[in-house]
Amino acid sequence: MRTVLWVLTLILIVVMPTQSGFYVGGTKKMVVREVQVAGADGSVRAVTRTAEKREGGVHVSYGDAWLALVFLIWAGYVLVTVRVFEVRLPAFAVFLLLAVVLASAVHARSWGSGLREAAQLGAYFVGGWLIFANCINTRVRLRAAAGLFTLVVAGIVVIALVQYHAAVEGSAFLVRGTFGNRNVLGSFLAISLPFVFAIGLYEKKVWQQFALMLTVAFGAAVTLSGGALIALAAALLFVAALKSGKALVAVLVAILLAMTLLPGMMPMARHSDVVVSSVAPYLGDSFLSAKKQGGEPEVAARYKGWYAATQAVRRDLHWPFLGAGPGRFNERIETEYGFVPKPSGDTDSVADFNISAPEPDSFSTYFVAAVEYGPLGLLAVVWIGMLFLGRNLRRRFRESDEFGKALALGAAGAVVGAALAAVFSDVLVRGVALPFIFVALSGILWPKE
Repeated sequence: MRTVLWVLTLILIVVMPTQSGFYVGGTKKMVVREVQVAGADGSVRAVTRTAEKREGGVHVSYGDAWLALVFLIWAGYVLVTVRVFEVRLPAFAVFLLLAVVLASAVHARSWGSGLREAAQLGAYFVGGWLIFANCINTRVRLRAAAGLFTLVVAGIVVIALVQYHAAVEGSAFLVRGTFGNRNVLGSFLAISLPFVFAIGLYEKKVWQQFALMLTVAFGAAVTLSGGALIALAAALLFVAALKSGKALVAVLVAILLAMTLLPGMMPMARHSDVVVSSVAPYLGDSFLSAKKQGGEPEVAARYKGWYAATQAVRRDLHWPFLGAGPGRFNERIETEYGFVPKPSGDTDSVADFNISAPEPDSFSTYFVAAVEYGPLGLLAVVWIGMLFLGRNLRRRFRESDEFGKALALGAAGAVVGAALAAVFSDVLVRGVALPFIFVALSGILWPKE
């Protein structure tokens, strides 16, 4: 049965990095939108697009559904074989986070969204942790699981490359891999590519090392979310610095060459503008928006949201420090924009990146946690990240096995990437949170033999 559970966990590793799935309940309708699209020459043209929109219901990704299945089978096996006291439990910080989320839901009387949020976090941080910690329990199995994950990352990068080619004559929003948009793809790559890079640094076979490094290079090339690209670069430098001075110099040179030479060589028109405009504080004369040509620079929508979030946190900073309630971030901040105008417009039809409306998934994890769960929830989120980072760094310096060192270093780099990407986007979302937990645990789980 343990072999069956291991195989089921390997399948989970394959299906978990995606936001594709199905809805339970709700209704759907077709929405027709007129979208401004930038051509290869930088010109803007109007395109009519039809999209399906779901109202109500609960979205369940394929990874979520498979996780639930594996967890039920594993839990049944543990109970039947009376192995309850052998189970490796999640850290206390995880249970603290769930307790705060539930308390915040009760305090704010946000029963529906609160229970959904608690269920999702519980599924990832408790269910995922239990499955990875207890079903991948030998070196052979962990090595195979890590190798399979690198193949999955490479496959997602290939999909993004194909989308990138299509986006040369279309929209940069097409480059999303197996996720909903480029910001979620960017968060995933900021977490997974440092892990792949660390394994590549310790790989002895030249062809495998070349394949891993090529995955990292192409993954960085198709990352069109500026915040995620900053996080990825910092995480790669972090991993390289802990490996050796030679590796650090190589990464620095690669980043400098990419910044100076690659922009003009990339097939997508104005590749650099797309990346920079996604994180620039002020935007004006947008290359994608005819209505902004010659206009005054204005605060980017991302930072208008940040301002509103800081106002919400400041006003809600009182006992019992539990925030506005899970799932109520947008509802809470929309009245706090003040002298900074609230962005308006349909996100799917925004042609001027981050001006008329915020890009999808562009709210900071830290702001979301602080507004929805309060300071206690934010503390629990940071505590979990520090716990992952500290444990992996300790394993990196104490581990004698080379692959164990690679896993611990890659996991530490992934935590750094996640922590920085979380400034610009919410990383605790479907398709990203579960892979993050797997990667962050991998160095810690490497058995001592």
